[in-house]
Amino acid sequence: MTRIGLCLVAAASLVACSLILVPIDARAESALADSLLIDVETMVVSGARAPLPSSDKTRVEMPAIEMRDPGSLADLGGLIPSARVATNSRGDSHLMIRGAPERHVQTFLDGIPLNLPWDERVDLQTIPITGTGRLEGNRGLTTLMDGPGVLAGSVNIVAGEVDPDAAHNRVNMVGGDHVFGRTNLQHSNRFGAWDVVGATGWQGRNSFNLPQDVVEKNGADRRLNSDLSQYSALLRGSRPVAHVGRLNLLATAWSAEKGVPAELHLPADRQRHWRYPVRRRALLGASLALPLNQAGTWDLSTAISADFFNQEIDPRGPDDWDTELVNGQDYEKNWDRTGFAKIRATHWFNEAIQVAVQTTGRYTHHREILTVGGQAADYSQWLASMVAEAEIHPADRWRVRLGAGLDHAATPQSGPQPSNDGDSHPAWNVRTTHTLPNTAELHLAASLRSRTPSLRELYSGSLGRFVPNAQLRPEQQNLYEVGYAQVHGAWRLETAAFLLYLEDGIEKVGVTGTDQFERVNQTEIRVPGFEVSGGWRLRHDVDLSLQHTILAARVKADGGFDNPAEDRPDYLSRAGLNWTPHSGPGALVESVLTGARWSADATAPDGLRRLPAGVVWNLRVRWVFVHPARQVEFMARLDNVFNQRVDDQAGLPNVGQTFSGGATISF
Repeated sequence: MTRIGLCLVAAASLVACSLILVPIDARAESALADSLLIDVETMVVSGARAPLPSSDKTRVEMPAIEMRDPGSLADLGGLIPSARVATNSRGDSHLMIRGAPERHVQTFLDGIPLNLPWDERVDLQTIPITGTGRLEGNRGLTTLMDGPGVLAGSVNIVAGEVDPDAAHNRVNMVGGDHVFGRTNLQHSNRFGAWDVVGATGWQGRNSFNLPQDVVEKNGADRRLNSDLSQYSALLRGSRPVAHVGRLNLLATAWSAEKGVPAELHLPADRQRHWRYPVRRRALLGASLALPLNQAGTWDLSTAISADFFNQEIDPRGPDDWDTELVNGQDYEKNWDRTGFAKIRATHWFNEAIQVAVQTTGRYTHHREILTVGGQAADYSQWLASMVAEAEIHPADRWRVRLGAGLDHAATPQSGPQPSNDGDSHPAWNVRTTHTLPNTAELHLAASLRSRTPSLRELYSGSLGRFVPNAQLRPEQQNLYEVGYAQVHGAWRLETAAFLLYLEDGIEKVGVTGTDQFERVNQTEIRVPGFEVSGGWRLRHDVDLSLQHTILAARVKADGGFDNPAEDRPDYLSRAGLNWTPHSGPGALVESVLTGARWSADATAPDGLRRLPAGVVWNLRVRWVFVHPARQVEFMARLDNVFNQRVDDQAGLPNVGQTFSGGATISF
């Protein structure tokens, strides 16, 4: 079945690439250009007719989200072109865009950062989708306004909107293999001037299935220590201010307990046997957008948040997880407190020129205890940026965006290790966009930005798995890109070619003679790539969507780019056929192909192991009953239909064949 699947996805990819050669006459008028402040209706992954897209932006609407029956953001990240969600040896699921490391991608909730500053990444499996209205994804460095650390792209979770005329409720229940299930409740309504969305949810499983070839080798059909139980809640309020401004308030929290499956390629005495008995997070945020004068030539937008996170890591192994803790045992406790603020002022000189200036600041304090009864170590970091971007329309159908800024980082507290002095690095971007006839758009872009190593990369030993390296230098990325996008009637096409140079790229390498790793600055990493995505509405209720990305990531060695880079697949593909009538039966068939890649493996001679390409097929069927006052949907899905193995990293296979079913009631 693997060969059949590979052939089918390869054929789908060829179809996607052939769209470039298809002449398409345009009838729709060009959509508004993307501006510094306004999110345009970009590529819509929902089957509805989309306006002119930008070839590095994606907007995933609620119909597409619901078709994936997600329990968390980890179930949706792959809908963004050139994106891959993979689970690492700590049991965390991360989003990688264009093959870049997960720390080059930022995740936001209504514009508030979700990446944990201690590690500069976040476990997507514990980010609930409860209360979500849509996802907005960016690929590449489209703007400096996203803040420090956004090198490869970003994804923003936008809360659901409120119907001003009526209250709405949504109840979703799903169950499946091995006591897998989730429940979500959502209510939206208008209370006076306030639009309010409230939601709560639970997701859990006892374990997940293993692919067939892992079962044959190991004799077990379930992945040990892969359980999860998580509760979440969200409350969002929004109201107008001074008739033309907007105030948003957000509160969300979740609490989880989860296991960390061991790496199967290691001997039993070298495997990581971890659990997270506690993983909790609470986030409070507010944002305000307000014109500053009656002429409408000055705008002010601000955002502020307070983030509280704590977790416990029990590495003692299955025989000791339920025993009493003893002084001196390895048992990690972490507490993170983070404050974030952003303020932006925008001035319109005239219809052709606008300028925005933004200041962003983030302070985080991390405290950890590594052993029972041990001493606490404190770490802290300041991360700030000041940027300015101008958008100019020098002629009809032309837009030019120019940006420049400075990113600053300092670590005043570094536990028992020497702290680093504050350091600043410049950032800039240039982007030219030309609107073509036939509802098409062409853009050229170039940018420079750095990423400061996280506190964990600098100072953490990860309970003996890593050798700390406080001398790590910031990564510096140069990115060059050309893209083309077109929409016409039933067709949608987006392509981009890019070339990325990463100086002092941070990669993990095996420490000779041990099973430990160390993070080091590689001399230079080069990543040329090409991506194409598109869709075709075959009829009013049937859509075909296609994505294909080709990458050639190499590390510079001995004067040439000859060595492979870690965790960057040679290619990524996704194809889906979606039948979604308003009522009655419907179905979704999709395939996801992950190309060959290299993964860190301390047991390999050179510290890297080659992982083969693989394809996973998913199937979903549904039946919708529509009533004037409510809608009921019953669904069943089979994920990984052919039970194929595609390792996320060395020794970490994907989830095997999984059956689930459920119902959604909207009223």
